[in-house]
Amino acid sequence: LRRGGIPGAGLGPSRRLIGTAGASLVLLALTPTKWTHHFGAFASIGAALAALTALATSSTVLRSARNRWWFLSGLLVILAMSSTGPNAPWYVSQYGVPWFDKPPSVEGFQASTLLIVGAALAGLIAVVEGLRHEPGAPPPPPPARSSPDRRHGRRRALRIGSAPLAVFCGLLVLAEVGAMVKAMHKQRDGYSMAAANIAHITGHSCNLTDAVSVEPDRRAGALRPLRGTLLADIPLQRGFELNSFPFNQPPSADSDRANKQGVGGRGDRIPKPGSDGDNPVDAPPSGLGGAEIPLWSSFSLDGPGTGNVRTTWYALPAAARQGRAPVVISVAGKLSPTTPLVAEFAHRTERGFRVVDQIPIGGRATANAPGWRDYRLGLAGRPAAGADAVRLIAIDADVTDEGWLAFSAPRVPVLSSLTDLVSPTPPVFLDWPVGFVHPCVRPFAIRNGIAEVPQYRLLPNELLADYSKSWSSREAGGPIGWLQILATQQEVPTYLKENWDTDWGKLMVIQPRVPAAEAPTLKTGTVVRSGWWSPGPLRSGGQAAEISQLGR
Repeated sequence: LRRGGIPGAGLGPSRRLIGTAGASLVLLALTPTKWTHHFGAFASIGAALAALTALATSSTVLRSARNRWWFLSGLLVILAMSSTGPNAPWYVSQYGVPWFDKPPSVEGFQASTLLIVGAALAGLIAVVEGLRHEPGAPPPPPPARSSPDRRHGRRRALRIGSAPLAVFCGLLVLAEVGAMVKAMHKQRDGYSMAAANIAHITGHSCNLTDAVSVEPDRRAGALRPLRGTLLADIPLQRGFELNSFPFNQPPSADSDRANKQGVGGRGDRIPKPGSDGDNPVDAPPSGLGGAEIPLWSSFSLDGPGTGNVRTTWYALPAAARQGRAPVVISVAGKLSPTTPLVAEFAHRTERGFRVVDQIPIGGRATANAPGWRDYRLGLAGRPAAGADAVRLIAIDADVTDEGWLAFSAPRVPVLSSLTDLVSPTPPVFLDWPVGFVHPCVRPFAIRNGIAEVPQYRLLPNELLADYSKSWSSREAGGPIGWLQILATQQEVPTYLKENWDTDWGKLMVIQPRVPAAEAPTLKTGTVVRSGWWSPGPLRSGGQAAEISQLGR
């Protein structure tokens, strides 16, 4: 442009196109959020700019070796900048994708660093080429004007000059496609977005819904106790109480009575002075406790609450050994080096049980400590897959207030498909992030201003849960407002196929407070109104707050 334009493009349009692209980036920087939603505006501008770049790189500009090296250096800098972030597709699309949690790297070296080094080398060569041909330096003897070598050299320079742009664009496309192909291979026994999309094109697929399993009843996964004859196989219990656990109880007006009832402030063993009674440790989830899936707890108000437990051996079903279901242990309290919990897997012999594997309980859980949460053990590929019995060993050597531990007997869930449960008939409340990956689910209907009460609710993973709840909250006028009044929600344990501890989201069962409520009688009709007509002012937040929930 500085020399009068690009061959094949008008000077004025070229300047306006470049100015528009630069101004668009400045304006985009002023938007508060959702930049990726606005990238569609660059579809036309970017395509035109790419065409102009192609014309520029095929002109006489890149016949100079110095300019070709500078162009290569600039491309490497752009690639380095685009490689500084993780290769993280949105939500469940990132399962199995390489470098989804960190910037791309090779043998421990970040790709952006290697590209910057390459850009510096290319820039250094460009400087050397510029010095070689600066005024006063003896230029190389040019070939004859009509020489075939000159025409061949010109064509070769054009090909070399324009090659980096085409090569890098092609490599980026191959890298994107290759990342998804690798995700399909890595998740070949589980879920990947690419495989689900291909299955939908070639046949029928409900996408993520097909890959999620549901545990409707925890008691159905209870394991059968086994008796041991050796001393090492006999269950032991010291300091832990059977089916006695901390629970959340509303604060009493009498603080002394509340302290005696064990209402702690932060899940502590001994309540703190001035505690507000907000104990985050609720009662165990439904199905836990009792004879089928017993619980042990070291929680105590009368002493340090230390001790140890060695449970009985439980028969390990084929579903766990074959990797079709995990071994699940529910835990509350603290897991630490002073309060460890270990699962032992053994093979039963004529002389007793021979331990073949030990797995410490810890790592990723379904909820945060100290509340009740599940730890899921997949046995595929481990020595434990050859076992036929499992037991738990727990120790509480922590004398601090918060150093208590509660856990359940192991269970192997009996699973059913989420697709069979929620599609296609039952009405479902879909939080907005999950609607894209559950195409077979029917959202609850709203007709004539009356909303259908959903039977289930599907939520995203914890990372997107806050964003998901904000749009549907009662403060935003969303369906959560009337749903909290009409019904309660209870979480059902769910599992992602072959990735048992992956947080894909949640399934909530919606239980109406009045199950047999009568549907309203509607009178419908058609009324023509002008665009300026108003039925009256909306109630303000203060006025709405004065209206009883039952009166609404």
